[in-house]
Amino acid sequence: MTQNLEELVQRGREQRRSFDVPGYEEAVPLLREAIELCPTSAEAYAELSLTYSAWGLRRESSCTGLRHELRVIEFQSLYDLAYDYAELALRLAPELAAAHLAMAAALRRGVKSDPDRRAREALLAVELDADDLECRTERWRVQGYDPDDPAVRLAVEAKPPLLPAQLDLAESLAERGRYPEALTELEYALRLHPSNVQVYYDIAMLLDRKGLRAKALELLGHARRLRAEDPLVKQGFALLGEAV
Repeated sequence: MTQNLEELVQRGREQRRSFDVPGYEEAVPLLREAIELCPTSAEAYAELSLTYSAWGLRRESSCTGLRHELRVIEFQSLYDLAYDYAELALRLAPELAAAHLAMAAALRRGVKSDPDRRAREALLAVELDADDLECRTERWRVQGYDPDDPAVRLAVEAKPPLLPAQLDLAESLAERGRYPEALTELEYALRLHPSNVQVYYDIAMLLDRKGLRAKALELLGHARRLRAEDPLVKQGFALLGEAV
């Protein structure tokens, strides 16, 4: 049973780390199967929590304006699940770094958002597992997204790199006006993840900020060919003033 459990959790983790909707859709049943196999697996609960946190962020990022108000219940339900499963993981294994990482992620957004507790959970996760790059990246986030922090550089230079860290680093660079560096990070991410709609979207938004709308629309066109019904694709075209 242990081998099957570990395999299911690992496969779920790999799908979650694709950082895209198809990966989340694959991860959830794998992790639920792991929990059915072992209802006391804190690691499985932590992974499921992290999956729902990431999925909620993805859902929320594809909603602006009126669409955001109409769909808030949709992503809030994902955040609620993330919190509940993180709580279960902590109850089962308070010494597990992944459980504290999951809780830190669950406290990032939604009605249960709690910056102070989130920071404590992220710091504790690193204390429990200083070598885990996801834990170190979450600590980097709660400490202010400094693009020159060595912790995020380790995450984006890992083999393979952590895609969420790459995207957050690119955003952090762009917010500081360091557009060439941000674009370099995103283009590298796209080479590694050529089917990831979020990466196409982020590059398109950055290009538009630089005044390169035609190129941005071209990138969104690639994303539409990958997954035309993805809300993020539709939002991208709407933000650039184009009909899908």
